[in-house]
Amino acid sequence: MSPEPEPTNGSAATYDRLYLDTTVLASLASVDLVGIVPATIANPRTSYAVRGELDAGVAAGDDSLTRALARLRDPLDVGGEPGIAVAGSLVRQRKPELLDRLATSDASVLYQAWAADTPLATDDRDVRAVAASYGVPVTGSLGIVAHAVERGELSAEAADDALATWRTDGQTVPVDSVADLLPADG
Repeated sequence: MSPEPEPTNGSAATYDRLYLDTTVLASLASVDLVGIVPATIANPRTSYAVRGELDAGVAAGDDSLTRALARLRDPLDVGGEPGIAVAGSLVRQRKPELLDRLATSDASVLYQAWAADTPLATDDRDVRAVAASYGVPVTGSLGIVAHAVERGELSAEAADDALATWRTDGQTVPVDSVADLLPADG
C-alpha cells in the first residue's frame, strides 16, 4: 500500500475524471491532503464499497480516515463544498471475475474506472496489476500530489512534507522530492 512511482512523460497528468480507491484516500488523509482532490480534479469519484471500507477503518480507530469521509459526496448533491462523488457499482453483475482477484472495494472502483474508460488512482500493486490487465491507466497518491503542485493548489514544500511523513510512517516513496515528478520547465 505504498505510493508507487508515477509514470513521467515530462508533465504531470491532467485528469478530467478519476476514480480513487481506499489506499489513495487513506494516504492522502494521513497527511491531511484529501482536499486537493476536488480542488484539482474536475470529477473525482469513488464507490460505496470504498466508503464502507473507510467507515470500517474509522470504527477500528483510524481517525485520519474521517478526513477522507468528510470529502465524499452523493453524486446527486447540488451546491455546497466540492467533493468526491460516491456511486454504486455493477461489478457483481457485469464483471464478477474481478471479485475473484480483488477485495470488493478494489473490484468495485476498478470496475467503475474500466466502464467509464477513466484512470484509477491506487497505491496497491495488486490492484495496479489487475488494472493493467484491463487496460485501465493508473496513478497514485504521488501523481495526485504532483498534479496539485503543478496546478498551483499545493506548494512543492507542502508536497515534500507529505512525502516525508509517508516515509516516516513506513511507506515506500520512490522519489526524493515532488519536483522529480514535475516537468523540467515547471
